[in-house]
Amino acid sequence: MPTEQPLVSHAPAASPVPLRAAAPETPFFLTVAGTPVYAVFHAAVPGRERAPVVVHVHGLGVEQITLYRQEVLAARAAAARGFPVLRFHARGHGDSGGSSADVTLDTLVADARAAADEARRRSGRSRIAWLGVRMGALVAATAGGVGSGREDADAFLFWEPVEKPADFFRQQLRTLLFSQVAGGQKPDATVDQLLARLESQGSLDVLGYMLQRSLVQSLGIASLAPTLTGGRARVRLAQVQARAKLAPAHAQLVEVLTAAGIDVASALVQEEPGYQLMSNPAWQSDALTLVTMKWLEEWHDALA
Repeated sequence: MPTEQPLVSHAPAASPVPLRAAAPETPFFLTVAGTPVYAVFHAAVPGRERAPVVVHVHGLGVEQITLYRQEVLAARAAAARGFPVLRFHARGHGDSGGSSADVTLDTLVADARAAADEARRRSGRSRIAWLGVRMGALVAATAGGVGSGREDADAFLFWEPVEKPADFFRQQLRTLLFSQVAGGQKPDATVDQLLARLESQGSLDVLGYMLQRSLVQSLGIASLAPTLTGGRARVRLAQVQARAKLAPAHAQLVEVLTAAGIDVASALVQEEPGYQLMSNPAWQSDALTLVTMKWLEEWHDALA
């Protein structure tokens, strides 16, 4: 049976996660298909020269913004432990060029692959630990997993991964309707009606992010498991939910990968997923950061 770590409780008030960088952080732009892509390279403190470089792959929509602080803190924590990290904004997101209207699964994967190449060049490391956040899990696995043509994936770490994009988009629309009700507004459509509106109009404002029909169509019937099945890289899944056991979709993914002979384990970060809506201060989870660091350190110590 796959390993499921004990529940991870909320971190103590005195945060063990560094808020400031322990090593240099270098912002820069790389160019992908003629478009500037913003990135930050977190140099590692000395001591773990055999460790892989960690490549963060962010989520979509409002989650790219709401999870930003958590990603920065996790990157600093990894760098402080000797793991170099590269974060980037895919085209059409954040500080990168491009339009959201042009974002597809192919462009997201191309950006991730370019970021991974740059991460290896800057760090001098030969192996990659992909950290996929939400929909970024599918992007990372497509960019570096089975069928990608790459052989440099050491591991895949997933934060509350999206196994099936169709479920993700429906969840985003349900969150939109919930926010309308919470604000005292009566929704004028159901989830199915919003999907029909997206199909006919081509785009839909979802909490300030323009969801594009072209993006939804590009993801089609994609799912996470096939991008990993048959590979050799280790997989770690961190669930961020209040429930005390793996959600059915996560449990099924773990079961499928285990049956395929993949080294897979999961951890339960038993917290409400506060990244679904904008908040001030921005959501962060020290527990999520710490379990991620534990996985990285265990792998390195096993190689040392």
